[in-house]
Order: sequence, then C-alpha cells, then structure tokens
Amino acid sequence: MENTPHPLASPPWVAGGAKSSAVTRWSLLAKIVVSAALLYYLGIKVEWHTVSERLAAAAPGPLLAAVALLIGSLIAAALRWRLLVQQGGARMSMSRAVQWTYAGQFFGQVLPATVGGDLVRGVLAYRSGLPWRDVLAGVVLDRVAALLGSVILIFSGLPLLAERAAGEDLSLAWTVLVSLALIIGLGVALSLDRLPLPLSLTERPFVANVLGLARRLRHGLRSRAGFVGLALSLLIHLNTVLIVVVIAQGLGVAISPLAAFLVVPLAILAAAVPISLNGWGVREGVMVTGLGLFGVPAGDALLVSVTLGLAVVVSVLPGSFTWLTAK
Repeated sequence: MENTPHPLASPPWVAGGAKSSAVTRWSLLAKIVVSAALLYYLGIKVEWHTVSERLAAAAPGPLLAAVALLIGSLIAAALRWRLLVQQGGARMSMSRAVQWTYAGQFFGQVLPATVGGDLVRGVLAYRSGLPWRDVLAGVVLDRVAALLGSVILIFSGLPLLAERAAGEDLSLAWTVLVSLALIIGLGVALSLDRLPLPLSLTERPFVANVLGLARRLRHGLRSRAGFVGLALSLLIHLNTVLIVVVIAQGLGVAISPLAAFLVVPLAILAAAVPISLNGWGVREGVMVTGLGLFGVPAGDALLVSVTLGLAVVVSVLPGSFTWLTAK
C-alpha cells in the first residue's frame, strides 16, 4: 500500500527545474502565436458588419441553455474520470471528481497557463492520498476515451462528409489522416508491453513503469468501466453537437443538425492537438472550413465557434473556486 503523500508533494511524473520551466514558457508563447495567427487569418475573410448584426439580434435564452448543457458535459466528464480511476482499485467520491475536474478545466480553458488541466486534476487527486499509479492511469485513460469518442463519430459520418467535400478541400482530409494516426499510435502505445524488448531494457525503472502503464491502460479500456467511459465520451461529444446547434439558433445562424454532427467532432479532435492556446484558432479553422461545405458563411461559422469557446470559458469559471477550496 502506497504512503499518503505530503499535502504539497507532487506526483512522480511531474518534472521540475529551470530548464523545464523555460521550455514550457516557450511552448506557451508558440501556442499563443499559432492561435493569434489563425484567428487573424480567419478574421480577414469575415464580413464584420454581418457579424455585428448577428450579435445585436442574439437571443440570450439559447446561449444560456448552451452554458447549462456545457456544465452537464463537465459533470459527465467527471463521472467518466471517476469510473476510470476506480477501475484500478482507487476510490474517489463523485463530489471530489467534479471539484477536481472543474479545477482542471479552469486551468485548461481559462488561464493561458503552462500547467494543463489534466496535470492539475491529477496532482489534486494524488495530494488527497490516491495512489499515483491509479491517478496517472485514470487521467490517461480518460484522455484516450475522449479521443476515441471523437474518432468514432468522425468515421461514422465520414462517407457523408467525403461526399459533400468531393475533393474540394484537403484540410478536412488532413484531419482524417490525424484521426488514423491517432488510432495507430494508440494501438502501438497500448501494446508496448507485448513488444520483444531486451530484458536489460525492461528492467530499468522508467521503462518498467511505462510498460506497466501500457498494460493497465489496455486492461482498463477492455473493462466495464472502459466501455462505460467510451459511451460517456460519445454522449459528451453529441452534446457538444447539440450545443453548437443551440448557439447557432441563438445567433440566428442556419446550421443543420447533420452539418453540426459531421463537422463538430472534427473540430473537437483538432482542438485537442496541443499546437494552439486551448484550441483557439484551430477549432475555428475547422468549423469555418467544414461548415462552409454546407453553405454557412465564414463569418457565421467563426461567430458560432468563438461563441462556443466563450461559453466553455463561462461554464468552467466555478473551477477557480473549486481550485482554491481543494484539499
């Protein structure tokens, strides 16, 4: 049985040092530059007078409903994480799972920090006394389940999207290729312990921990909790599709449920790639390109995407309180 960590301790996977801090600062700067450049590129294509008219006539009811739906998604995400942590043997209350998930989302979506949301909730869980191996496996499993959910939705709608695109836009094809690369990469990562590695290599502590994590992840995904977690991921992503439709209605933008179903999962996956600041710019680029295939003007698609991002920020603001009160 692992010892209860000191309240100020960090889990073993958290690296420190001046060199690491310098790398994270440069990484943050690069992400800010990427997001700003993408948003500027998209902005020069927009008819801003039309956007202003949309905003002036926006209905607050649907926008508030979108925030409420986003809070529901966050609670579902907390439940998914709790199930995936507990399948390894640890115990986490639902209230703690929601508290830590909120805190992590606050750091991951609101603050331009060098500390990711997954790291924040993992550290909070570890400092509460949960075994670090269970915490790490649960966080990684949760991320894998979320990515697999978006990939499943992407491929379920791929024939219709390909028919609509008809080779006119290669940027969507790149997103599909990224999806395939993720599937292949996950398959390799989950099978590392089955590779014929030299015994001298597998006996090294770091390698042994990595192989052990791969084994735990594979078993976790095949467990009952893993299947439930994947189902929750699909529900969360479908809820995001609904949120986009609701936001569009509130802004007076015509986006069909089918168009949202085919495009939003692509935007979710693209935003998860850590090349921009909290997905800003990348998400908007996919939304503008994808919805453009369905006749949605660039300005309308950009407005809906930006409003979605702002609604996410509003929905996770309570995370500042849960972070301050976390023990």
